[in-house]
Amino acid sequence: SPVPPSNRSLVYRPMGDAEILYLCANNQLPDTQPYQAIIEGASGRDYAEKYLNGKKWTDTHPSTVVEFNVPKELIERLMAIQSKVEDGAISMGLGKKAGNQLPEFNVHLRNG
Repeated sequence: SPVPPSNRSLVYRPMGDAEILYLCANNQLPDTQPYQAIIEGASGRDYAEKYLNGKKWTDTHPSTVVEFNVPKELIERLMAIQSKVEDGAISMGLGKKAGNQLPEFNVHLRNG
């Protein structure tokens, strides 16, 4: 992945086929996962890939890791609302059981 400009941040999400199809068709994440974690930076990508190589498990059966290039100010707001350290990476929850910020994240996906 190229290094984003200083006002942008790369975040990653392990996703299953149904989520990917929804994302491609609607240019936003579906409201189907209770936590909807996104993980920031290179360590976030490494963490997300653990779901693909069997070192981590979830019942959504991720098949790929999706990279999102979003405004850094969005990630800073999301981190302030809900974040946690997992295996050396910082994850933020977008779903209803976490930070409940999926609608705001989706606005940024739709608007670029």
